[in-house]
Amino acid sequence: MQDRAFDNCALQTRDYGGEQLHLITATGPVGYAERVPVFREILRSNRSGNFFYILDNRGGHEISLSFEDMTLLNQMLFDGGIRYVRGAVVTHDKAYGILIAMAQAKAEASDFKVELTSTADLRAAEDFVLEKLLATPRPA
Repeated sequence: MQDRAFDNCALQTRDYGGEQLHLITATGPVGYAERVPVFREILRSNRSGNFFYILDNRGGHEISLSFEDMTLLNQMLFDGGIRYVRGAVVTHDKAYGILIAMAQAKAEASDFKVELTSTADLRAAEDFVLEKLLATPRPA
C-alpha cells in the first residue's frame, strides 16, 4: 500500500496483484489542477490498461470538472495506456449523478470502457469497484 499527499487530496494505492485500487480522498476543493498530479502519479505506478478508483468526498468539498477538463483528463489517461475505467464517488451530493453521466458519455466517446457510480456509502463504493477488479484475470 502506498500513500501520497497532494494539494486538497490524498492518494492511497492498494495492490491486488496485477491491478491496483486508487483511493483518492478529497481534503479540500478538487478540480482539474488538483487532479493532474494525482493522475500522473497513478499512471506512473499503474501496471495495466485498467483504472480502478474511489473518490471519497464524504467531507463535502467542492468537486468541479468542466466538459473541457474531462476531455483533457481522458486524453491523459488514454495517452497513459488506460482503456477501462471503473470508479465510484462517495458523496452526499445527490446532483453528482449528473456529473457521472456526463463523464461516462465523454469517456465513451474517447474509446474508453467506463463504469461509474456515485453513492453516499463508502462500503457500497468499494463493493462496486472491487467486484470488477477482483474478477479481472491476473497475469501469469
